[in-house]
Amino acid sequence: MIRTTFGNTQDMKRRTGFVLLTAAALTFLAPLGTSMIPLPRRAFDWLTAGIIWEAAILFTSRTLIRRWLPANSPDSAPRTPLQAAVLTLLIASIPAAPLTMLVMNVPVSPMRLAIFWFYAMGLGLILSAIRSGYGTAAAATIRPPIPPASATISPVRLLPTDNFLARHAPELTGATLLALSAEDHYLRIHTDRGQALVLLRLRDALDTLDATTGLQVHRSFWVAKAATPKASRRGQSWQLELPGGVTVPVSRTHIPACRTAGWL
Repeated sequence: MIRTTFGNTQDMKRRTGFVLLTAAALTFLAPLGTSMIPLPRRAFDWLTAGIIWEAAILFTSRTLIRRWLPANSPDSAPRTPLQAAVLTLLIASIPAAPLTMLVMNVPVSPMRLAIFWFYAMGLGLILSAIRSGYGTAAAATIRPPIPPASATISPVRLLPTDNFLARHAPELTGATLLALSAEDHYLRIHTDRGQALVLLRLRDALDTLDATTGLQVHRSFWVAKAATPKASRRGQSWQLELPGGVTVPVSRTHIPACRTAGWL
């Protein structure tokens, strides 16, 4: 079952887990000549280095990348999550590389910095490819069941969502769009035939969708009317359950709109 949480808690848990696993792996693999460092110190150095790089990547992706690459513009080819990750890594390495050298007690000089940056970028690109490939594979292996035939929608209403899927998730063209969820500077597209993760902001995605096709129910979530969501209470809050087990929170601001649509 897919469980979507409020805000970016799920994203931060995923980032924390990736840093811990990466630090553990690098501690025992001991690349970049760190095999001579005692194990406790080596573990501390790699964990600290991982935190430094992840913080630099997070800051870069949430500020510079969002500003420079707000979305896939109509006159450019769509950018993949891996392309965005590589560009983010290049920018984040500017402060992260020298800080990592200081943590590992490596003398900072132009020549040493260039060599260290070259090896660090190679390692970072490998890790970025692993992270991007894992996210794509995880999304591709989840296939929610097709909703009942009673959940049919007028072809006129499906047209904007068809165009949206054809442009941003061509592998899902012809599927029924169920929901959109923002994950950092990416957008997860939920359909009745699977998911896709694309470099796109939620507000830019909503600009391309007809208002009659769905409702924004939270600052990070949009639900299509084709999903025929079922409402349930969780404490004092509302949430919508979609086909395939996708659960979406409803913020207080959007409760009136959901009531008007007959969802609550």
